[in-house]
Amino acid sequence: MKNLLTAVTTVAIVSSASYALAQNQLETTLDLVVRGMMDDGAEISYDERIVGADGSVEYIDLVIAAPEGEFTMSMDWLKGVPSGSDVTFTVSDTIDVSGREEGVEFSFEIQSAAFKLTTNGVLREAMSAEDVTVTFSADAFIVDGGDPDSDVLRKVFVDLGAIDFDLLVSTEEMFVKGAFDAEKMDVAYDYTIDGQSQEVEQTTEATAVSFEFDIPADEEDALGYLDGSKSGVIEMTSGASEFVMTMDADGIALDMEGTSGDSSALLEIVDGTITYDVNADGFDMVVTPGAGMPIPPVEVGMGEIAMKLIIPAGAADTPAEMVVDILFADLVVGEGLWSMIDPGKTISRDPAQLDIDIEALVQLDAMAAVAGEDPASAAKIHNLDINQILLSLAGASIQMDGAATFDNSGPIPMPLGSLNIDMRGISTLANQLVALGLLDQMQAGMAMGMMMAFGQPGDEADQFISEITFSENGIMANGQPIQ
Repeated sequence: MKNLLTAVTTVAIVSSASYALAQNQLETTLDLVVRGMMDDGAEISYDERIVGADGSVEYIDLVIAAPEGEFTMSMDWLKGVPSGSDVTFTVSDTIDVSGREEGVEFSFEIQSAAFKLTTNGVLREAMSAEDVTVTFSADAFIVDGGDPDSDVLRKVFVDLGAIDFDLLVSTEEMFVKGAFDAEKMDVAYDYTIDGQSQEVEQTTEATAVSFEFDIPADEEDALGYLDGSKSGVIEMTSGASEFVMTMDADGIALDMEGTSGDSSALLEIVDGTITYDVNADGFDMVVTPGAGMPIPPVEVGMGEIAMKLIIPAGAADTPAEMVVDILFADLVVGEGLWSMIDPGKTISRDPAQLDIDIEALVQLDAMAAVAGEDPASAAKIHNLDINQILLSLAGASIQMDGAATFDNSGPIPMPLGSLNIDMRGISTLANQLVALGLLDQMQAGMAMGMMMAFGQPGDEADQFISEITFSENGIMANGQPIQ
């Protein structure tokens, strides 16, 4: 939607380099831009063009139709006012957009209040080394459209509230930097395509995105993100959210509703190291099957979600730290689903949890991997610390920790260290699953036999503890060799 709203200015930024070499007058520049667009097949019309004493240019009843009839924009007025090297564009509070995409007709209004876009990318000399800047803001920004009687697109609605956007493009230093903030993100849509229907209403509190990255000259230059010569960062945050959804695919209907908490995400590639860091306060959701489906409503909730991955893709010369940190906390499933598999409530309903905390010292040569070189030479692990791996589910748990160094002198890395494993409630859960017919008795017996063979009883009931040792003499479990 943003691209449609700023189409005229975007074309002006691009076309000014081709059509308005060294032009300093907005009137002349825009005339050349319009001519260039029309040469490319666009249709542009307006009832009146007003040129002010301050060099401003205003189009009255402006209509822009893209080539091939892809879309048409019409607005009561569009005005540009020059100030030094900048031009500020304002527009009427309503812009009508219509068109056809893959055979589907669409139409909507872009409604804004006090919308203002300022850029120095219009009145510029071609090939100038000066940075290009674009900023826009509005006190309100709404997209509202669709036809309630349509067989395809009945509703499309987006309300961002107040918005701010800043963009800087350095053609000399070859990087891009920007940020976008929206007061809220309320979304609603209703459509049917290829026999599948969706109707959604969602409200989300304040949303923000910021980014900064180097611009590669070509596809080969993009590999600079891996060798550390280029970098990029994108960060996103959003507030709490609520949603209601109805889906119908070939007669199979589902209703969904839920809430989620604040969330944030970071993707960073700096000095050849990739960092992916996501955090969310969790969610609660109810899925209700439609009429005729013999399934009760399913309730699912999670208290916290966190994932952090640090991968030193460019650590070819010296070892660097790699981190894998994953947390899915307090996962609960409502009684509706439990009652289908365990109506007698024999299995514990305790919240499930997955917690993985691993650190390693590695040498990774992503460039060698891209070139198709031997994987053994492209990746080496020097040591590994398992701070914790914990999986707890239905009253049973498996917990591991340990550390190891690696001998890389041979064809494959050889670990030297130990791994501690603590298993609780496994046999109880296995017997419960067998009784419910969810697990074969023979399979359960084989699993229990393996657990008793490599473990020893702990201090608590249904607890098995095992210490796996890796040494030059082989692998041992609780002091006994593993053949």
